[in-house]
Amino acid sequence: EVSAVDAAGNEGALSASASATTDTDSGGGSSITLSANGYKVKGRHNIDLTWSGATSTNVDIYRDGVLIATTANDGAYTDSTNNVGGGSYTYSVCEAGTSTCSDNVTVNF
Repeated sequence: EVSAVDAAGNEGALSASASATTDTDSGGGSSITLSANGYKVKGRHNIDLTWSGATSTNVDIYRDGVLIATTANDGAYTDSTNNVGGGSYTYSVCEAGTSTCSDNVTVNF
């Protein structure tokens, strides 16, 4: 969901929610399935990531190919970028310390 915020900090109505989901690779690839939902809070980009299928204790979260966090494999992570305006982010979730990853999911603002 996205909303506009004016210079005084007044937030407008929320737009419809947008999300993206990857397809699992039936050719023997990763069984990690990742979904992402982007929204703005006071104009700043936030992305809720949810995943399933990872089996490690921790997972690595990548944004645009760069490791941004290693977190518990609890199926959820929120990336609060503090960026405003337009933007695009591509995410993947990997078994911690490995190259066993979900397909990429891109969120556009």
